[in-house]
Amino acid sequence: MQAIILAAGEGIRLRPYTQLIPKPLMTINGIPLLTFHIDKLNSLGISNEKIIVVVSYLKEEIIGFLNRFHKGVKIIEQGEKRGTAAAVTYAKQLIEDNEIVIVYGDTIFEDDLKDFIREENAIGVYEVEDVSRFGKIVVENGYLKRIKEKTETGRGFIFAGLVKTKKEFLEEVDKVKQNEKSEEYYLTDAIVSFNQKYPFKIYPLKGKWSDIGKEESLIEARKVFNFATNCSK
Repeated sequence: MQAIILAAGEGIRLRPYTQLIPKPLMTINGIPLLTFHIDKLNSLGISNEKIIVVVSYLKEEIIGFLNRFHKGVKIIEQGEKRGTAAAVTYAKQLIEDNEIVIVYGDTIFEDDLKDFIREENAIGVYEVEDVSRFGKIVVENGYLKRIKEKTETGRGFIFAGLVKTKKEFLEEVDKVKQNEKSEEYYLTDAIVSFNQKYPFKIYPLKGKWSDIGKEESLIEARKVFNFATNCSK
């Protein structure tokens, strides 16, 4: 099993923090987000040599950090294409195993994911009070029915930036079209299309989860998350 951590985002909504520090190296109670994710994957039996980190913005800082504290992790630079699907496409060349875990590097959560990685084809979701900022996951009989992109309000499930799937999924990622408005390539488009052939099981996270996408969420995460790490860096 291999894992891809998406860590190429510029973090515009986190400025001025991210002008000097890339978003994946933002710390939650002293632990960089990248360390959190790598430690989590290691705890699931995925070694550093099986982890791919996709970088772009302030890549030198991230590469230096990984080479110092997480030796063996594979690093790939995201090219001109932007977006989460594009990031996975660039990582594709390093994928050899049939089982894949994809993690959004700007999230943090409490769940240990031991049951999640046992699934053949699944996405992690999280229940929030207002889905309007994220887009709503529509569930039917425990499986993904569709994703409503920021057209809904109120309580519901959102995509938590976690995918457990098979290598075949990467072929679907290659087919993703560029979003005309944002000019990015979204991984959720690949999830929706692949779901028509291989339905994604819904895996609701039980513990806390946060998307570190803006200053308010960063401050809130530093209040509510208190992790012990197996890294003594």
